[in-house]
Amino acid sequence: MKNLFTLCACAFLTFTLSAQSEQAAGSYYLGTGDATTLMNVFSTGVMMSPTVGYAVIDDLVVSGSLNGATDDLSMDLNVRYFWNGVFFQAGADNILSAGGEDMSISLGAGKYFQLNALNDRLFVDPQINYNLDSGFNTMIGFGARF
Repeated sequence: MKNLFTLCACAFLTFTLSAQSEQAAGSYYLGTGDATTLMNVFSTGVMMSPTVGYAVIDDLVVSGSLNGATDDLSMDLNVRYFWNGVFFQAGADNILSAGGEDMSISLGAGKYFQLNALNDRLFVDPQINYNLDSGFNTMIGFGARF
C-alpha cells in the first residue's frame, strides 16, 4: 500500500510539474458578473456585478465582488481552481447580510477562453453554478487579466 501511494504521488507530481500554468501567480482579474445582461442595455438596463480577482498561486484565483446600495451591500467571495482550461469554483454569496441569514454557498464549473483575436488579456468564462439555496444557474463572465 505504501509503494502504491508513493507511485501515485510521484506520477501526480510529474504530471503537475510538466504542465504549463494557465493562470500565473500574481495575475489580477477584473470582470463582470454576467455578460448576458449586456443584451438588455436598451430594454431593461444592464445589471453589472464587477469582480476583482487575484491568482495567489499558479491556477488558484481568489475573487470577490461588492454590489448594491451602501445601506444594503452584498459581498461575494469565490475561489477558482483552473485545470486544462476548465475551472472549478466554490463561493460564499451575500456574506454581509444582517446576521448571516441570507448567506449561501455555491459550487460551479466553467471554461476559460482567452480572446486572442482581440487581445490576449480579454477573456470570457461560461459557467454553470449550483447555489444551495436557489439551485442551478448559468452565466457568462467577461473581463480582463493583468
